[in-house]
Amino acid sequence: MSHWIARLALVSWISITPFSLCNAQTAPAKKASKLAPAQAWTLDASHSQIGFSTTWAGKAIKGSFGQWSGDIRFDPANLAGSSAVITIMTGSAKTGVKEPDDNLPGADWFDTRTFPTAHYTTSSIRALGQNRYNSEGLLTIKGVNYRVAFPFNVKISGSVATMTGQVTLDRIALRLGLESDRNAEWVARPTVVTISVRAIKK
Repeated sequence: MSHWIARLALVSWISITPFSLCNAQTAPAKKASKLAPAQAWTLDASHSQIGFSTTWAGKAIKGSFGQWSGDIRFDPANLAGSSAVITIMTGSAKTGVKEPDDNLPGADWFDTRTFPTAHYTTSSIRALGQNRYNSEGLLTIKGVNYRVAFPFNVKISGSVATMTGQVTLDRIALRLGLESDRNAEWVARPTVVTISVRAIKK
């Protein structure tokens, strides 16, 4: 039985809604074509991380994705032209615990043979005040798109930007682990995903 996702920290729930792949590809493109793109940034991979906090079989574990990349454009004065596309190699997820690590690539979970990557693509970013922002976007896992709001903080000092953010996702809504644990008797439904990014201005 494969088990890996659950809640480690108390974080507010984020609405996740399946979305048509066709609609996801057409609507944002028309809007973006009319906007001047914001400042581009180069991801500093050695100082950036996508991690997840989870409980499994009643025990708290932490994991991270070892391979991912980001196409980032951000300017607080040009949020309409700001955007991010994050690409994650799902097969690089590791927790350091044998059973989840052995089963994460399987068809019931990430199905890495058929879908080796997951993506998060922003459709809009708005300011919340005091260096806080919220992005609306599409999370694509196993070929299915979900609307996900992602709150984050950004600080820019000269040519260096640092970003941190956290969101809680529902694995049942994302159709992960349905065959082995649909009722969340062994693996809880939520997982906390934490992202920290250091980027250099291009």
